[in-house]
Amino acid sequence: MPIKKEKEFVIYVVSLSNVKRYMSIEFIGGSCGYIIAQRALQSDLFGMIGSIIAPMAIRRVLQWQQLKSGRHARLDLRSLFKPSAPNPA
Repeated sequence: MPIKKEKEFVIYVVSLSNVKRYMSIEFIGGSCGYIIAQRALQSDLFGMIGSIIAPMAIRRVLQWQQLKSGRHARLDLRSLFKPSAPNPA
């Protein structure tokens, strides 16, 4: 007789404000980083590197500001995908 296993799954709740904040940092920061690095250094390679580094730098500055103000929040993918509390049903 086979053993029946109950399937468990986790539901992730993502608020719209976290998604908008993440997307704005990635798109706006990446675009600005590309334009600034590409125009300043006259190289598409450095522009691509700038588009990668700029959102990371923006997130680091925002984390530093939140730590300095006393609020401990993270601005990365892990903060966007927090598992919800289990339902006691």
